[in-house]
Amino acid sequence: MYRAKYLGVSLPISESPSAGERTELVLAALTAPTAVPSNNEPRRQRKVRRAAAEATEDWLAFRELLETPVERSPIFEHEFRRPPGLGVQTGRQSALPPVRREEQFNAGLLQTTLRLLVWLRGAMQFGLGIVSDRLRGRDSQHQRARRLRETFESLGTTFIKVGQQLSMRLDLFPYAYTRELESMLDKVPPMPFESAVATIERTTGKPIAELFRQFDRAPIGSASVACVYHAVLHTGEEVAVKVRRPNIGNILAADMRAFGWLLAVAEVFLFRPGFTKNFLHELSTMLFEELDFVREARFSELYRRRMRKERQFHFVTAPKIFPDESNHEVLVSEFVCGVWMNEIITALETKDLAAQERLHQMRLDPVLLARRVQLISRYNNFENIFFHADLHPANILVQPGNRIVLIDFGSCGSFNRRELNSWRAWFDAQSVNDIGGMVQAAMAIIEPLPPIDKDEFGARLEQMFWNDLYAIKSKNSAWYERVSSRLWLGFMRLTREFQIPMRLNTLRMIRASMLADTIAARLDHDQNPYKEFRYYERGAGRRAKRRLHKRLRQFCSPRIFTRLEQGFDSGVKLLYRVQKTVESLSSINIVPLVSKAAETAKLIIQWVASAVTIATTAALVMVVAQFMSYYGGFGDSPRTFLQDFFSVLGNGLFQLVVLAIGAVLMRRFYYRMNDRDRYVNDRRN
Repeated sequence: MYRAKYLGVSLPISESPSAGERTELVLAALTAPTAVPSNNEPRRQRKVRRAAAEATEDWLAFRELLETPVERSPIFEHEFRRPPGLGVQTGRQSALPPVRREEQFNAGLLQTTLRLLVWLRGAMQFGLGIVSDRLRGRDSQHQRARRLRETFESLGTTFIKVGQQLSMRLDLFPYAYTRELESMLDKVPPMPFESAVATIERTTGKPIAELFRQFDRAPIGSASVACVYHAVLHTGEEVAVKVRRPNIGNILAADMRAFGWLLAVAEVFLFRPGFTKNFLHELSTMLFEELDFVREARFSELYRRRMRKERQFHFVTAPKIFPDESNHEVLVSEFVCGVWMNEIITALETKDLAAQERLHQMRLDPVLLARRVQLISRYNNFENIFFHADLHPANILVQPGNRIVLIDFGSCGSFNRRELNSWRAWFDAQSVNDIGGMVQAAMAIIEPLPPIDKDEFGARLEQMFWNDLYAIKSKNSAWYERVSSRLWLGFMRLTREFQIPMRLNTLRMIRASMLADTIAARLDHDQNPYKEFRYYERGAGRRAKRRLHKRLRQFCSPRIFTRLEQGFDSGVKLLYRVQKTVESLSSINIVPLVSKAAETAKLIIQWVASAVTIATTAALVMVVAQFMSYYGGFGDSPRTFLQDFFSVLGNGLFQLVVLAIGAVLMRRFYYRMNDRDRYVNDRRN
């Protein structure tokens, strides 16, 4: 301890005094009795002591104020309640919506090369088969089509799917090939059950026991793209589980890339440039669309909901979709029961009396089914937001009461308003036997047309339509001659001959119409497609009337004033643009432009007149010289004036003279225009 002395006061402090000890020392010194100033102190010391005493009094008053409690107003003592919240940590999250997941299938160079070898093996197998048939004298178009189908089936699952999609290309292959490829067997060996379970658990993120109460190990369907299993949900609902085969997307991508290499080589010798690129793109689009089960589920759900709203189409529906269990690789839908349309057609065509009796017991009427198939096809094509492009008998299920269930929405298409109007015009003209209107509508459907002879194409198309119309109208024609398929087949044959490319949705529409008409004709040989279309038009007119009334009611709603305001603003903007355009045109001086155009025409006339004058003079001189030589006995018979005139025009010296005259005239024209522009500018200034 130490003693500190300040202003005559000493206090014990520690070796390192704190701030508090130093404050106490100052306060003690200033308040001590010895600190009272005397008259003998110097003036400066008295001023310091007086200032220190005043500061001490202020400090003591301030410390007393701090120690005195302050009374707070009741307005500040209220406790506010805070929202409890959810008690979760939000962190940094984006306010933007997530991006839709798009599947990408990639094929490496090695995998593509291996698939190319498979394609080459198939091409060699097909070629050797054709050579063998020719040596045996059995070569024909149907035999080659059968060889192609057998080759595709022997090459595996992806080639089966490629062959089925190629069967839609009526614009590229003859009908015998497309019909044979369409009949390709889609029964391939099922994938291992463990692979299906692994795909379901990987894509859903749940064990299969949490998703289903029962799951059949044996698939009820095994196709080239997927296998279908029968299962039961925990809610007791029976479902069909469609599971995509593992790695099928990458295999298809490798096949398409290898096929593209082959088509690039074939394009050099067989096709026009750019043709195979569009064909490969459309084929790839059709194949990869069938791999997207989310897209298929969306089409099925939309179709089911839309048909439920249409009173006239209460007889058609689609399976219910379970979206919580479905994804890009797994599709869970309602398990529907009934009779397949191809079984009904087979029972009718084979005259199976036992099967027909069962149809009668189930109250299934083939004539009514034929009409309903036609109505469904027309509605899908013209009124729905999309159409089912694969209306095959194997995709139509019939339930008691002639109720129709459409399945497999993997292949669907759509049209814009202009294209739909062209299709409607074709069917309207067909229903009233207007062949000219059918030709015009058919050419509008396939626009834009390549550089072809449109008159010849239209004339041949008209002749073909007339021949088919005679067969359709005849009472003695077979049932397959009275369907519109003949019209479309002839139309596609003609487009192949003129090498007219077809869009993918156009091909889908033609295929869907042909399938629907053929199914209806096979169910009822006496059905008239023209009358059925007029029957559909009456119902379509009533539905259009309701839609028009709805739009008129919407037009009279308060929202119309917003549209009127927008229209008024657009009109004001249009008037402003017109005013600006008129003002910009008024600034153009027309007189100099007319003067320059007149000078240019004068220059051209002078140039042509000079050339003609020189050529005429030279030709006359040549004629006179030839006559003098001939009559003088020194030359052959003279040529005519025109012969000499054209020989002068082809003479190189004459052409040089004409070019020199043109250069002189152009120089004179250039200086004249410059002088005129300077004169105009001087007048303006």
